[in-house]
Amino acid sequence: MVSATHAEEWMPGVWRWWAFSPEHRVELMSHAVRCSDASWVVFDPIPVEPHTGGLPGDVLSPKSIVLTNGNHLRDTLRWLARFPSALWIPHGIEEPVPGALRLTAEASPDPAWTVEPLAGGGPGELALRIPERDLVVFGDAVVHLAGRPLELLPDKYCSNPADLRRALRQLLTRPFARALFAHGEPMASLASDRIATLLSSAG
Repeated sequence: MVSATHAEEWMPGVWRWWAFSPEHRVELMSHAVRCSDASWVVFDPIPVEPHTGGLPGDVLSPKSIVLTNGNHLRDTLRWLARFPSALWIPHGIEEPVPGALRLTAEASPDPAWTVEPLAGGGPGELALRIPERDLVVFGDAVVHLAGRPLELLPDKYCSNPADLRRALRQLLTRPFARALFAHGEPMASLASDRIATLLSSAG
């Protein structure tokens, strides 16, 4: 697994770090979001060193780690060994470690956050809605790679492309301004509008 080469505070309370993976031929992004209780939740972690990009030390000892789908274990086991945290995982995937918590409509790392299942994507595909930041955190369902237009997860990686598009349209019934992606650049404004335009062109 490649280690992060860059990190930045994208907005107050949101950090991201990333590296290009020759194995996957794509950039891998990880994110940390501060909860309402001031603790941190890390999404889909890749390796990172404490000095990388000036990441705050408490980001590297999060309260919780979230996997946005079953393909994003990444460096999670090493993170759990170094920084004991609660691990939250989607339904429909095996537990990477005993005692992993399942993300549901009633249960997530922060009671203000909403779990949004995205049927038809990869195994257990979901998004996390963080209302106080007008933000949605995506796994693989939507990709926003640098130098390329916004894209849906390619059909060959979907369990059912039509179901995924329906699930994304349902997600968009509650608009949001900002989005983070496990592969690609974040969006600071009009995120749901841009995804809606993408879905319209996809049919």
